[in-house]
Amino acid sequence: MMVFLLRPHASIAPFIGMLVVAISIWFLNAMDLTKLSRFITCLIPAVGLLVLNLSQKFGTNISIDVLHYATPRMIIIGSAALPFTMFAASEKRIMWIAVVIILLFGLGFDLMHKMLGVDAEALGIQNDFYGIIFEDSVVLTIIILASSGFMFSIGDQYDMRAQKLLDDALHQTETLKKNEEAIKRTIEELEASRLKEEERSWVSKGVAEIGGLLQGANAGDGIYDRWLSLLINYLQLNQGGLFIAEQNEESKRTQLRLVASYAYDRRKFQTKVLDAELGLIGQAYQEGERIYLRQVPENYVHITSGLGDTTPRVITLIPLKTNQSTEGVLELASFKDIPAHYFELLDK
Repeated sequence: MMVFLLRPHASIAPFIGMLVVAISIWFLNAMDLTKLSRFITCLIPAVGLLVLNLSQKFGTNISIDVLHYATPRMIIIGSAALPFTMFAASEKRIMWIAVVIILLFGLGFDLMHKMLGVDAEALGIQNDFYGIIFEDSVVLTIIILASSGFMFSIGDQYDMRAQKLLDDALHQTETLKKNEEAIKRTIEELEASRLKEEERSWVSKGVAEIGGLLQGANAGDGIYDRWLSLLINYLQLNQGGLFIAEQNEESKRTQLRLVASYAYDRRKFQTKVLDAELGLIGQAYQEGERIYLRQVPENYVHITSGLGDTTPRVITLIPLKTNQSTEGVLELASFKDIPAHYFELLDK
């Protein structure tokens, strides 16, 4: 376009018009209309050259020889290779539309000039070999379509192979990911089984050790204190009390007597005998159901240690049963939650 502007009597209007069209490509890209911007990019060389060439032939007395008349047509046809480089195989339709439009400009070069009254005869161009130019245009068109189409086909095959390799890689990655997840689940299941087996072994060992202490023993041997101490230490809890139910001879009411304790402070009980119908311990005894508290009342119980007096985090009250009869209540306190398999041991 700049070369045309340097010629005498050049019109600046076509230059500005094509410049505006070219600049529009940036705006189309910004709006994500990239397919349309590529379509315009393919057509700009052919349309621009045709418009500028025609503009030189109106209202001038400049003589134009056959070479200047024919050369633009060849360049226009040559630009038909652009769409093959601009579009992918999935965009064949719009690519061929661009190719056809460019070829129509090139092969219809004479017809458009004749319709506008600036054909070779009107411009007084005389050449006995001008007919060969159209033949050359057809040959050039065939060469452009064959070579560009061939290269486009090869590129499409490479794209398909690359896509297949990518799909295979993604499939393998997905397979590896699934295998990794399966292995991870298997490891987790094995770990869970191992932990379950450890818990079962731990429960069996505890039942044997703690239950074995009761064999051949009687209350006079301090068996309650030794049994409770062994239980608390095996469970790694912090505090406990063992209450046995007995009948008050005077009131004929059932009472719960504290027969063993572990880490209780002196404020816990001013007396070691509780009414079986009062408090949480009485509730556990009456209902015969385990009570598990995660929110311990402020002054319910304190654990005395080298760190001072501290309120435990959880309290559990477990009724002691033989057959259908409740014989007492076991109270346990801890700074941490009591795991489920602990209760399995306690139940046994």
